[in-house]
Amino acid sequence: MPQGSLGSAGRVFVVAVLAAASLSACSSQPTPTFASAAGESSYAERYPANLLALRTEYAADEERARKIMADFPSYPGAITAPNPDAYQGVVVRADAAGKSGAYAEQAAENQSVERFFTDEKDNLNQKVGGAAQYAAKQKDCTADVFSPTVGALDHSVDKALEDRLRAHDEAHRFIDDQQDALGKPNLEKLQKQADDISLASYFVHVRTKQLKAELARQVNEASDVKSTLSRSDEQAKAVLTNPGASKPAKATAQTRANSAEAASKQLDSEVDQAKRALSDLDARTEKLEKDYAAALDALEKAIANLPKKT
Repeated sequence: MPQGSLGSAGRVFVVAVLAAASLSACSSQPTPTFASAAGESSYAERYPANLLALRTEYAADEERARKIMADFPSYPGAITAPNPDAYQGVVVRADAAGKSGAYAEQAAENQSVERFFTDEKDNLNQKVGGAAQYAAKQKDCTADVFSPTVGALDHSVDKALEDRLRAHDEAHRFIDDQQDALGKPNLEKLQKQADDISLASYFVHVRTKQLKAELARQVNEASDVKSTLSRSDEQAKAVLTNPGASKPAKATAQTRANSAEAASKQLDSEVDQAKRALSDLDARTEKLEKDYAAALDALEKAIANLPKKT
């Protein structure tokens, strides 16, 4: 669906979300430059879920990288009579892009937007689609504009994210520059292959290592988080047992006490699982790198064996 069908309000929303996502760029830095939030109650309450999310994301990225790598051998078969040297140029640049700081920073921003949009999708769709439907109704239009507006929003966000990531991937610039050698019928397929190679390279060489470092950092906060949860619980119970506290204050205190108790119950288990995961991640990361290198080498050899274009 054309991006223009989204409407000005929807386009403004998309631009605002993408601009705000740039604030997440610090997530691509290997060493945190911020103070620990372990002493903050809200952070402590989310802490067990954060550990689980990091372990889950590592496993998901590892699995996705392996799925992409498994398709490397099939890549040359999808391309029709390209110049092998130019094709190799695409692969080499896509692999390098995934390891680069520019790509990693943009990938981190994209992931933040994707996470936000997934979490808020139903609410945003209702607001944007509802606004479009209301505007149509005001003009005595009975057609369903809700569904196409929501579809256009989804498509526009996906396309904007794709374009922003490709702008930080030198393989796409190379494809544009070498389009005659690569062959016009191959360009779209090569763009997709470059996307996947860069993404797999990013997962293997950057993102999984970032996740491991962040998991280790958060595990080291366990003792401080436990103290924070204990303090929060004590403060909440002091309000609950205070005969002079108002009903709204006690309701808030009960919510705080429940949250602290729930997090405390999960904390030890999640920390133990995170520590066990950390003990395995070095070996998993090393094997992932070796398997990626082997898959990429096989792809490059297959391309080198393609018939030379005359």
